[in-house]
Amino acid sequence: MLEEIKEQARAAVLELLESARLSRGDILVVGCSSSEVMGGRIGAASSTQAAAAVFAGIYPVLCQNGIYL
Repeated sequence: MLEEIKEQARAAVLELLESARLSRGDILVVGCSSSEVMGGRIGAASSTQAAAAVFAGIYPVLCQNGIYL
């Protein structure tokens, strides 16, 4: 499941970069609930593993494109 979260986060940030037309040096602020990522209610099922999977999916893509997180 965590690998799937990582891949979904990667795909989402790639789509966002394309549609938002972010440029090298821009900043992307990400806010999300790890509880919701895991299918729960906000604050009810926090998961550091889910948060790490989201980060692992988006950070390399942002680094490759010169976007700050």
